[in-house]
Amino acid sequence: MAMMPRVDISEAVVEVLGWCPKFMEAFTSIAGTGPHLDNLDISVAACLTAQALNITYGPIAVKGVPALERHRLGYVDHTYLRADNYDAANPHLIAKQAGIGFAQALGGGLVAAIDGMRFVVPVPSAYARPNKKYFGPKRGITWLNMINDQAFGIAWKIVSGTDRDCLHALDVIFGSGEGRRADVIVTDTGSYSDLVFGLAHLLDKEYRPALADLPDQKLWRVQADADYGR
Repeated sequence: MAMMPRVDISEAVVEVLGWCPKFMEAFTSIAGTGPHLDNLDISVAACLTAQALNITYGPIAVKGVPALERHRLGYVDHTYLRADNYDAANPHLIAKQAGIGFAQALGGGLVAAIDGMRFVVPVPSAYARPNKKYFGPKRGITWLNMINDQAFGIAWKIVSGTDRDCLHALDVIFGSGEGRRADVIVTDTGSYSDLVFGLAHLLDKEYRPALADLPDQKLWRVQADADYGR
């Protein structure tokens, strides 16, 4: 840990926005116009930092700095930070990540994995549903997320607590908005069904669910006398 550089999160976000100008160009206002505020990237970086840390804008706001005034952050949050803007901006980050040499050494972006994280929702929500197995007497949601062998956070979808992941896995794949979609899809048992197998095949995708608790699983050798090592 001592060798890790101490970097302010908001400064790191601003630096990434500088690498990828098209990210900010995707942030249109509610009226449909493009970015028109001075230093909008600084305000967006501050808002994203506050959301990532799950804090209010109070600790982020700075009096005397126009881009970081409390009322300015509230205006940017209301006007620019919308789901459709995120969907439009995220592919530019994915494409930029794919061009990094280290990411290319990890893979070609053609293998993706989908998994869900379940959360109890303590307040009323249109997406929250009961599921005794995961939420007990409360209500919750599933955040279905996709990563590939180059990057994470490629695509996501909020699923109500009663639906199985497999019913939404293909939505996540084709809702990513990235230029080249993965050819191989890896999921856990929760995202498995025969129906998804068939749909993935029709969509020319290779579906590889990691099925758990198979009673008859066994490893086989094509050649009985072959030695594959450890």
